[in-house]
Amino acid sequence: MKNKKQLINGKLYFTLPKVGRWLRTIRHVSPVQLVQRLDYWVRTFYYRSIFYPFVEYDTEVPDAPIHTAPDLWSGNVEHGNAIMKHTFSFVSRTINMGAAMQWTPQGASKQWLYELHSFEWLADLRATHNQEAKTAARDIISDWIDVCGTFNPNRWHPYPLSCRLTHWLTHSGWLLDGADIGWREKFMRNLIRQANHLPKVIEWDMGGHWLIKNLKAQIFTSLCLPSRQSAFLEAEALLKQQIQIQILPDGMHHERSPYYHAQVLKDLLDIHAMIIKAGQTPAELIGDTIDRMSVALAFFRHPDGGLALFNDGDIGDIDLLDDIQERCGLAENIPAELPYAGYIRLDNGHMTFLFDAGLCAPVEGTHHAHADTLSFELSYEGQRLFVNSGTGNFQDSTRNTMRGTAAHNTVSVGEQNSAEVWGDGLLGRRPNKIKSQVRQEAGIGIGVEASHDGYRHLGIKHTRRVFMNADGTDLRGEDNLELRKKKELPIQGHFHLHPAIKYKLINNTEAELTLPDNTVLSFRIKGGQLLDISSEYSPCFGQMVTTNKLVIRGAWQKGKCVLNWGLRVKK
Repeated sequence: MKNKKQLINGKLYFTLPKVGRWLRTIRHVSPVQLVQRLDYWVRTFYYRSIFYPFVEYDTEVPDAPIHTAPDLWSGNVEHGNAIMKHTFSFVSRTINMGAAMQWTPQGASKQWLYELHSFEWLADLRATHNQEAKTAARDIISDWIDVCGTFNPNRWHPYPLSCRLTHWLTHSGWLLDGADIGWREKFMRNLIRQANHLPKVIEWDMGGHWLIKNLKAQIFTSLCLPSRQSAFLEAEALLKQQIQIQILPDGMHHERSPYYHAQVLKDLLDIHAMIIKAGQTPAELIGDTIDRMSVALAFFRHPDGGLALFNDGDIGDIDLLDDIQERCGLAENIPAELPYAGYIRLDNGHMTFLFDAGLCAPVEGTHHAHADTLSFELSYEGQRLFVNSGTGNFQDSTRNTMRGTAAHNTVSVGEQNSAEVWGDGLLGRRPNKIKSQVRQEAGIGIGVEASHDGYRHLGIKHTRRVFMNADGTDLRGEDNLELRKKKELPIQGHFHLHPAIKYKLINNTEAELTLPDNTVLSFRIKGGQLLDISSEYSPCFGQMVTTNKLVIRGAWQKGKCVLNWGLRVKK
């Protein structure tokens, strides 16, 4: 039965597979989350009405914030110059709005609009160091207040709202310097209106990095705007609670996305600096967490400086990543394993091998989870060789394809994923048990063995073993699939090549790979047939690059399918 809606006797019904998938999804959602989402949806009707806000809590509008938030991160001068001409570039897409600002330009994705309404780009205008940029910033903010200054479910969504508050406060000193009385009063009044709205819409139902953004904005507003000391103490206490929930003992953020891990670390650095600038003493937990997260960030960086593509995100801005690590203090030693997150790093001489042997995500938030269990990425001599496919766009029709198992360097069974990805970041059936073990022998090499039960409903267990020799010139892998019941399904091992890698199939068991520096490696397989297939690679949000992947088509023998593969320098 196909997974589609069907029309029976004039009524719309869901087929049983879709109902089952929905039930497998909501079993991981707490009743509290459902109630919170329903409550927010109901309250939006009040927020849209002429009665909101029924009472203005701040009768007097201050002339300026009592503190200016610290500006830690450099802007992009080129983008700043373009913004003065109403040209904005986000998530790999540039839109020229013409003579006037457009707050919902045609064809812009929701993610693009969030970036526009977050106002992080104020740093780009400020980086130009000229008066015209400051004038442009004031004019754009004034227009935003005129057009968007009252509640709208997208423009005032808690995520862009939180970002906008922190960025307006960060650049408030620059914006207010030399501003006339009318603009100053308009800016401060709307800033306070947004600050009053934020506590009502904090994303407890979402958790994760969204909630950290909300609490960051709450801390900023409570320290920068008058008469909010109690709000600061409450927000700081809630932040400490979330740190203990969200940051694992090995320093990894619990959503298990290197990209969002970096975002949370950046937010904590901002919060730490804001508290100090306001004359307060940051909680010791915040500083300790920054130190632990910095080590985990270094763990996920390839030799080229970018991040590994596990779960949602992209390779990141390398200059920003460098800046984050410099402010944290560079990690002297990168561990071979993040045991609580389930990630493993084999790094011997020439090769850097990053491996995912962890659960998909915390059950309360799977929006950025991919079906990438036992997938890996590999660099050789600082050049990316095997890469996971990335994310693309959150609102794109290809999103779930990019989240699927076949878009990662691991093994798929039939047309099914190791975790059931669907909907707007939803996750149904998923691996429940993952076992992994790292073994290292001095002078010989280092290896890992891991297994997962994501295909248990098919009666299949997947075990992957990988070994790297001591000097990082020889990598060997074995994928073992055991059929314990039901029927034999097609098995495919996926190995996605970075677009810069040239390849040639020698025969159905060997391919020759040529790196940009002309190093030639041999990729050999045993236990199946080697094929090449077109693939897609998204190193950055909104950017899709055509590439290729090598695929091992396996065969079952007496209830087992074993795929052996290896990579070594060709002499």
